[in-house]
Amino acid sequence: MSNSLSDTDLIITNRAKLLENIAFFKGMSESELIELASMMKQSKVKKNTIIINQGDLSRSLYVIVYGRLKAYATDEEGNQTLFSFFNNGDYFGELSLLDDAPRSATVSTVEDCTVLNLDHSMFKDFIDSHPSTCWSLFRSLTNNIRTMDETICSLTSRDIHGRLIAVLYKLAKENSDGVLITQKLTHQDFAEMIGSSREMVSRIFKDLKQDGYVSVDQKRVSILKRIPTHR
Repeated sequence: MSNSLSDTDLIITNRAKLLENIAFFKGMSESELIELASMMKQSKVKKNTIIINQGDLSRSLYVIVYGRLKAYATDEEGNQTLFSFFNNGDYFGELSLLDDAPRSATVSTVEDCTVLNLDHSMFKDFIDSHPSTCWSLFRSLTNNIRTMDETICSLTSRDIHGRLIAVLYKLAKENSDGVLITQKLTHQDFAEMIGSSREMVSRIFKDLKQDGYVSVDQKRVSILKRIPTHR
């Protein structure tokens, strides 16, 4: 019995360490993170599985332990808009913890994933017991709103070329060699994120490669030098 309890405590402690590095929980104490971690359920999800459906009334927050997912919305005509990709340590579904509105987007797995699930009712009990933690949540939500405003501004004030460059820089991370590189993304992914066609994105990438701005290897884009936002 003691070994079982020890294993459980270790799992919860490891989950709390993961939460410590996530913006939504920044500023919370170790004991608060451990309490939250103990409320979460962990599950493994296969590739190409929908976790949240646009319009659902489910009310859970998800934290990604391992894997990659994407969030997108579909309009009444069937057109799909890709919002973002989520990776290890990211979270999604946080708005459902605060209201009872339908889900605004669909989230599905791009590869096999492991996720943590925090149910709304348990989260409410936690907030009732620790009201000061709301400030951590407010800061995170405010940052998300600012990022959303910047994205909207970028999409409305730039042409297709400028939108693509903005998205490239947003998604690229610096590797060990100091090169900005994206994860695997198709031209269709980029097209859905900037409201364009795959053919237009392909033409722009062709020009960028010819001019030495980027290279592409196994669907990963490396930014080789500063790309002008205007052609």
